[in-house]
Amino acid sequence: MIPTEGATVIGREMKVRGELSGSNDLLVDGEIEGVIRLTAARLTVRADGRVHATIAAQDVVVMGHIEGEIRATGHVELRNGAVVLGDIFAARLSIEEGAMLRGGVDPSRANEPFPASSGADSTPRRSNART
Repeated sequence: MIPTEGATVIGREMKVRGELSGSNDLLVDGEIEGVIRLTAARLTVRADGRVHATIAAQDVVVMGHIEGEIRATGHVELRNGAVVLGDIFAARLSIEEGAMLRGGVDPSRANEPFPASSGADSTPRRSNART
């Protein structure tokens, strides 16, 4: 997958901890821990990407591993090889064969306001994942 113009890429050797926010698309090959807030952009977690975060984005595409809550006003795509441990709140969800989701899905909450900035505490809230 080639990055779109203006997209930010977190490379394989990068580890980021804290809160990321912006309006550009974000592609993750490395690791992120904390909070990701992309209110008008797409988050793509590629096959080598590992994310342990609370996520609020327009769209989310997962080929790697996410642990944490995902909230999307657009759609969430879990592609072959994706692993998601946490709840998904999205207007639309697609899950390819070979993807795994352990958590709840609630489309009725997709349009709730994005969580407010966490300030000093950027630790993601752990989900009570269900099978």
